[in-house]
Amino acid sequence: MLNTRLIAAPFFMTPDGSLNSMAVSSDRLASDDPLCGTANLTAYQLMSRHALIGLLDAKGHSSQGQPRVFLSHFNADRPRDRCTVDIFAQRLAVVVHSARHYAPWQQGTIFQQALSRHWQRVQTLVIAGGLSSQQFGIHLASAVAGRLADLSVICSPWGGDTALYGLAQTYRSPDDLLVLDFGATAIKRAIAHRYGNRLDMLSTLRVRDFSLDGQIRAPQLLAILRQTRAELPGPMAVAISLAAYLDHGHPFDYHAGIYSRLRQDCRHLASTLDRQWLPACGYTGLALLEHDSAAAALAFQFHLPAMMLTLGTGMGSAPCPLV
Repeated sequence: MLNTRLIAAPFFMTPDGSLNSMAVSSDRLASDDPLCGTANLTAYQLMSRHALIGLLDAKGHSSQGQPRVFLSHFNADRPRDRCTVDIFAQRLAVVVHSARHYAPWQQGTIFQQALSRHWQRVQTLVIAGGLSSQQFGIHLASAVAGRLADLSVICSPWGGDTALYGLAQTYRSPDDLLVLDFGATAIKRAIAHRYGNRLDMLSTLRVRDFSLDGQIRAPQLLAILRQTRAELPGPMAVAISLAAYLDHGHPFDYHAGIYSRLRQDCRHLASTLDRQWLPACGYTGLALLEHDSAAAALAFQFHLPAMMLTLGTGMGSAPCPLV
């Protein structure tokens, strides 16, 4: 139920390959970037939703404090919008350059060394996630491509819903399938039909409406599953992407995410979902469980090494399947 559908992939992502915590030098940032010259930066400070809010505020943008408004009304012909996307593109180029030359990975664990080698071989980048939505994502990908001449850069046409399409098209169920993307800010939901070729979107839920002390634990997860089941026409299997690094279907022992402590609520998350929690909530079982960036990566397959980058509450990454 975890990563079993990949045709070929060099490794599965783990917490010690997180881009969010990767140190990044500010020396290569644009001169008009408010973070230029700042010491001890991480990729999270450059490319997250929080980073976009900070950039809009620093530039006195009319959409400051409202990233959704900015993304929805982005217009590259407006100087302030163009300035924002150019600064963000340079930041992303710096993050990619750092990942391809990151010394702690080159000298780190076996996984980190493999990750470093993969980044050095990557020929295509796919950008997805909420911050890649609509025209901003298209212009961001184009601007990044102009800064990384040896890479092809693609913007996912599904933006923040890419993980849902990755799950649906990977599992390819002839029957209706519920696909859920549990993010750090929102929970996106859809019913996949016809082998994952058509998705009917359900309303998006806010994580903060369910979390307790900033965490989603078993009671909160079950509440989300029950509420969603009440909106469905009948029982069906469920495919889930989760904003938590997974070790063969169970969260790694780390506390950086709001879902990581689910490991304390069961012996094995994927098995417990399949055999206990989902049937108790009226579902037929678990089809897939993936890290959210890995789920997004499943929506794209390449003949040569490629990497998925998801831009949202944080910054995620995962290798795209090889064919």
